Amino acid sequence: MSSKPTNSNAGTEQDQAAESDGESSSEDAAASNGLKIALPEGSESVSDAIVTHREMLREPDQHGLATDEDITHLSEAMEKYSEAVDDINQQYDETDSDIAELQEVVQHQQAQIDELQSMVTSLAEILGTETEWRSFE
Repeated sequence: MSSKPTNSNAGTEQDQAAESDGESSSEDAAASNGLKIALPEGSESVSDAIVTHREMLREPDQHGLATDEDITHLSEAMEKYSEAVDDINQQYDETDSDIAELQEVVQHQQAQIDELQSMVTSLAEILGTETEWRSFE
């Protein structure tokens, strides 16, 4: 007879433990409701979304995703374009330095032309004549 009250106490303790677990579970559920993740179109639950994603990964070409072949092709193309861009940048730098050199030469020649015009104008004044200059822009 003494074992019955112990069992009833044990049953009561188990019920209380189950209630407290239930309360903590409902608190955990309430806390987890704060985080919301949008499900993909056509998915009504997380399990549907997982199944849909697995199908998409198995057959990516049927779902508009890139396949391994596509990725390889695109990677190779990007590598070629990257090399081409590097070559073009190098050519641009070389051309830019050539243009800078040509500008210096033109400026030097313009200074020489101005000096020659000045000397010719001085000689023309000494001789009593006039000079006209045409400039080409």
